[in-house]
Amino acid sequence: MPSKSKLWLLLIGMTAVLAAVFTSACGDNEKAKPSGEGLAPVQELRLNLGEEPVTIDPNLAFDGVSIGVVRQLYSGLLAFDEDLNLVPALASEVPSQSNGGISADGLTYTFKLREDAKWSDGQPITAADVEYSAKRLLDPETASSYAPVYFDIKGAAEYAMAMGDPENPTPVDEATLAGLRDAVGVEAVDEHTLRVTLVQPRYTVVYLAAIWPIYPLRQDIVEGLGDAWTEPGKHVSSGPFVLSEWVHNDHMTLTPNPYWYGEQPKIQKLVLKMIGDPNAAYAAYLNDELDVVAVPPSNIKSAEGDSNLSQQLVRSVDMGTLAYEFNVQAPPFDDPKVRQAFAMAIDREALVDKVLFGVGEVAYSLIPPGTAGYDPSVGQELAYDPQKARELLTEAGYGDGNLPDVTIQFADVGGNRLSAEFAQGQFEENLGVNVKLEPLEPRAFAATIMQGQFMIVPIGWGADYPDPDSWLPQNFGTEGGNNLAGYSNAEFDALVQQAVAEPDPEKRLALWSQAQQLLVDDAAAIFVSYRERVRLVKPYVKNLILTGMDAGLDGELFLTETYIVEH
Repeated sequence: MPSKSKLWLLLIGMTAVLAAVFTSACGDNEKAKPSGEGLAPVQELRLNLGEEPVTIDPNLAFDGVSIGVVRQLYSGLLAFDEDLNLVPALASEVPSQSNGGISADGLTYTFKLREDAKWSDGQPITAADVEYSAKRLLDPETASSYAPVYFDIKGAAEYAMAMGDPENPTPVDEATLAGLRDAVGVEAVDEHTLRVTLVQPRYTVVYLAAIWPIYPLRQDIVEGLGDAWTEPGKHVSSGPFVLSEWVHNDHMTLTPNPYWYGEQPKIQKLVLKMIGDPNAAYAAYLNDELDVVAVPPSNIKSAEGDSNLSQQLVRSVDMGTLAYEFNVQAPPFDDPKVRQAFAMAIDREALVDKVLFGVGEVAYSLIPPGTAGYDPSVGQELAYDPQKARELLTEAGYGDGNLPDVTIQFADVGGNRLSAEFAQGQFEENLGVNVKLEPLEPRAFAATIMQGQFMIVPIGWGADYPDPDSWLPQNFGTEGGNNLAGYSNAEFDALVQQAVAEPDPEKRLALWSQAQQLLVDDAAAIFVSYRERVRLVKPYVKNLILTGMDAGLDGELFLTETYIVEH
């Protein structure tokens, strides 16, 4: 089955915080070990989430903000180091054939859990907690968008799809569901041993053990407390922090988990604010109410010219791609020629220059620079060409202004409105189509796109893990959990199936290249730019380590190492 991408799919819109390609540190924020001398007496770090997390349930988290918080509260079997290599976490080692963790046929993976891992209430973390989480993720009643990521596990697809889908529900009794659940190839062999059985070799399966959807969960907490299990005082953590306070739509406060197996966080109070207006967040930083902030594009030049702020700038390229995505299941965007016309009606260079204020790089395809499989030549055939765009519309039967009105829905946060207005102007001027804008609050936007009730949406993707497998299958595979556009191409699906099981790296990349070219040929989406991060970081914040897997929080994989010096 297809694999997944975070977009780590990040469905927040054009200003979603996407994954970065590399570790980045800058100026006074360079990595250094605290000596004890000069440490601030109050170790408090104030970051901005930008909005309320949709959830802190790992099985359900799909947006960058939620994932950023989840990563502070939970640990996985494996994790990433600063160079995005896999390292042990709750598991004592990364499975391989040499250490006996991977069977000779590549179908069985065995994870040995460390024996000193505990939940924040002191109870041991066991293999049964991982098994429970994995099967809850796949439970059709959970309806997780990330379930298809794990469909290469034996019995996973059968269990997850047992009840059909909302359009075609399938009646199923509890006994049948229980049998399907028991047949899923995730088994706690003993308290510290987990066995995972696949239906076909999958070279990226170890990455899937490092990302949040199957972080272990406590069955007694989840099922015993109802919806309250995610609230402060009831929630239990396996990660470096615990949830101490959650003032909804205002802020969250996290404090160190005393039972976490790793080195205790140096930050004793992590305050996550929810300031949705980027200009308000920027002002909060200038007023010393935030310690790190995303610089609004319109403020970058002034920050660069400021003798003080210029020393606090941290700029890094993201492994993230921004696009306008179509609903290809409904007219007029079920026609590839119409999609191609819209793709050629967007002046990407003007978008980056005028809308993004020069932040980022023009994009014509999905996989960004710095990622295996990136090819700058892919997609050039859909470069800006208004005349050709109008010709394509005529060929599709929509000449002379016959195209029906088009609506662009967007999450009304950050720079999304500006991005939507730019697309509106481009389509109206270059195609002669009437375009309406429909701003939505973030939760409504998420619901709209998850239900496929849209025409065009600005959207962003970032990687769940550093491989092309994290980009293409789940976002555009027919059965992909994040295939919100409804795109389906049998040839694309076949290439994906070959790629995920291909052990040879060169052959695998060749297959991914062919698959990406199909997306461009079909104009499955309008890929417009590759993301870039521009942050201000207070000089007293040390060891804030930005990595390619950051989602909703800057430095979220290594906030245990961040600390504050006297100021």
